[in-house]
Amino acid sequence: MKCNSRRLKTGWFIAGVAVASSLLAFNIASGADTAPQQAKAADPENAQWTLTLVGFFPGESKKSAEPKRLNCYLVRRNGIWVSGLATPTNNGRPIWNTAIMLVEVEKSSFRDNHLTATLSVTLVPDPWVPKDQKPRRATIEIDATTKPASETADGKSFAAVSGTWKSAVAGEADELQAAGLQSAGTGEIVGSVGPIQQAALDDESYELAFYNLIPGATADNFQRRRAISLGVKGGEIVSARIGQMDLRHNAFDFEEFVTPRDFTVKPDTFSGKLAFDTATLDGNRAQFRVSIAGRRVAMFLSGSWKGTVTTEDGASREAEGFFRGNVRPGAFVSNQIRSDLPWYVDVKGFQPPKPGEHPRLFFRKSDLPELRHRAETAEGKQIVKRLRELLNGSDGETMPVVYNSAKQAYEKNNFKERPGTFTISHAAGYGFLHQLTGDRKYADLARECLEKSWDGQRSGDDRYAWVAPGGELRAGPSLGWHAVAYDLCYDAWPDDFRKKVALAIQDYADVKGGEWNNPEGITLRKMVLTPKQGPGSNHFGAVVGGCGLAVLAIASDPGTDEALVKKYVSVLERQVVRHLSAGWGDGGYYREGWGASRVGTEGGFLCFLQALRVAQGHDYLNADRPNASFVTMVPRSLLLLGSGERTYFPYRSNLGPTYGNPEIGAASENSGLSHGGYFSEGFGAIADRYKPALLWTYNHQFDPANRLNYDTLGSYPHRAMLALINWPTFTKISEANPKEVMPLVVRDHLYDHIALRNGFREDSKDIVTTVLINYPDGTKPRDVMVWGLGGLRLSFGEPKRAPVTHFLAAADGSASVAVGDWAMAVDYSGSSAADALIVTVGGTPPKGDFKTDKARQSSFTIGGTPWNVLTLEHDGKHPEPKVVGNRLTVGDQVIELVDGSLRMSKFEASK
Repeated sequence: MKCNSRRLKTGWFIAGVAVASSLLAFNIASGADTAPQQAKAADPENAQWTLTLVGFFPGESKKSAEPKRLNCYLVRRNGIWVSGLATPTNNGRPIWNTAIMLVEVEKSSFRDNHLTATLSVTLVPDPWVPKDQKPRRATIEIDATTKPASETADGKSFAAVSGTWKSAVAGEADELQAAGLQSAGTGEIVGSVGPIQQAALDDESYELAFYNLIPGATADNFQRRRAISLGVKGGEIVSARIGQMDLRHNAFDFEEFVTPRDFTVKPDTFSGKLAFDTATLDGNRAQFRVSIAGRRVAMFLSGSWKGTVTTEDGASREAEGFFRGNVRPGAFVSNQIRSDLPWYVDVKGFQPPKPGEHPRLFFRKSDLPELRHRAETAEGKQIVKRLRELLNGSDGETMPVVYNSAKQAYEKNNFKERPGTFTISHAAGYGFLHQLTGDRKYADLARECLEKSWDGQRSGDDRYAWVAPGGELRAGPSLGWHAVAYDLCYDAWPDDFRKKVALAIQDYADVKGGEWNNPEGITLRKMVLTPKQGPGSNHFGAVVGGCGLAVLAIASDPGTDEALVKKYVSVLERQVVRHLSAGWGDGGYYREGWGASRVGTEGGFLCFLQALRVAQGHDYLNADRPNASFVTMVPRSLLLLGSGERTYFPYRSNLGPTYGNPEIGAASENSGLSHGGYFSEGFGAIADRYKPALLWTYNHQFDPANRLNYDTLGSYPHRAMLALINWPTFTKISEANPKEVMPLVVRDHLYDHIALRNGFREDSKDIVTTVLINYPDGTKPRDVMVWGLGGLRLSFGEPKRAPVTHFLAAADGSASVAVGDWAMAVDYSGSSAADALIVTVGGTPPKGDFKTDKARQSSFTIGGTPWNVLTLEHDGKHPEPKVVGNRLTVGDQVIELVDGSLRMSKFEASK
């Protein structure tokens, strides 16, 4: 974990059947006559056949009144059927499951445009359907005819197919009905015949999802999947990797394994042996020796695997299953993204906590004199006063005065949180007062809070609770903050009670909680070893962070299972790396966007990073990799001041407005567990070198109302605790302009999110330009965003979604980037006589005129290529762009298009 060059920070997506089928299916021709030259070129004996069996599955599609289909895709070469697979979809939408079925042509005859055939189709279970997970064999009789068809728009078919089918599926009728199948059926065939779509085997990757592979305890079969990626060059396997796969089919966290040599790759089939080891669902390792046999049609793959699995205890068992996948261009080559940088560095002089030694999560006992000293300073008194207000609305001397009456998550009772409202971190807040004062009465109040939680009392946000939380996303932080109370009150609680708490954490199991109150059987074990969501989901960081606080709190304590908890700590540290390399990129962008990123960081994950440093001696923040620090630093470095000193930033998200919006500093945006703590938690989750810059941002770019409270708005006491622990001025750190420690151009290589800032000022002349190229599906907006000058929010066209072919950045925040036939240049140097000059070619052009005198847009055609030009100037006095030959001149800046990228004459690239 500390340094493993074979752990890779890349991912890919195994396309859902909806995508696969829509791309694979040929357009079905209407039967019009084919042009003579097209008919002459057609060769059904060397072709790709599409046979859609209408009504194969009983019932109608949920999306329409259409009968459910099975789409069979067959490759025929020299009159021989060489490959076949099938998908259960209607118009690209899964209607039975998401697997790709295996198709064998048992016998056939094709004469005089008449096809008769017997197909043997293996109805492969995916992890969800059918529930009994049994594969079934369908025997299908085909009787069809072909006739010439007009060439389709994409030129993929030259004949139409029509006819009938008759099927028989083995099994008892009631068993088949439960599986969503029918024992016998008949129906219509529609389809087409076209050229074989196989690409060359020169340079590509076979990306496979293996079903039912991983042993271990779980009730969720999707947890048993793994991603296998095989690099193919010239028909040979050149690389092999195994990765994790989340609920939404995202693959991540690849490890290389020995490249297989006993392997055959042909245009239509592939087979061979794989040998690898990986973690089981119990957190142990296992060795796999499997043989696979697969077939390919166009860019899609399906097949089966069979072999042995040997666990750490030496026991071996036979196993088998199926896989599906697709072909991607470009074979993975390991040295392209290998990194030997460690994810963490060891804390100098670190002494591991002894069993029963507390506190240990955010500070050690030796730190108490300093914390008590801080509490007596003017700033500290203000923070402690705020802590007491958050506890009971006044002085913190009694239990909270306000309780949410909700009896379950998502209860619409119109409850509004306010200071003094009982929350999941109230026990921790009282525990911190106990540490500051030494007074046992606060530990007693913390115990009373914990017992209320055990009795079912919900937090101010009713989704968070010890009993019946609203899914793993809420259970992780709920468990974690109650565990912080255990850490802070350990010495003050009786031995029998603290052992009871430690076991309640270790053995946490809830039978009532779940998303939207659908019981899931939430346990600590499941959240650690088999979380429902992967790092591409906002759930992941909250679960990892909350569970991380919980297991670090009880590690090695009397009464706990030391080996089990130690395993949990190890697995959760692995999850940290997964989150920082496959959810977040190295440049501070998150897969689901800014809004969702807050859910997975504030209130859990950031605090876990801090606790790992204090309790484990593992410092992920001061390591050479910027990933951990940039989770906080990059979003905060995009903050801008608008009118009325309201803070906003160029906001992108995959999810709806409840997850957040561009206005980040207002009190209304700091009321929830995930909508706040950006600084009180953030100062504890960044490298020391960034703290002066983040302090400057807080002092100059954040909402004034929040500045008075040390980022403790809302109702959660833990934020006041963390403010006293983390605020940098207590350690004599002074603010410094962020440009002294943060680059003005930051690129995230995982998503190619590029943020360019012209500086950090206090005169509302700041401008931020951001572009997201490798955007995750669902991201909005996707345009270039040019924001600043005291409130401007401009969009400047959408770039191509393709690999970056050119990128240069300058120290002043200027940069040029090119992607395919799209290119952009941003000039902040002042050479253009404007505050900012943005030029783009290609892509989607900007929409509409900008109704402000601070921005001016113009368009030109230079060398036959459309150029879009935007100037920003705070006083409205814009320079006039001029075209001179094949160049654009704006002030003293000259820009030309060279080899697909925009080159600026006044530009000094950063070293």
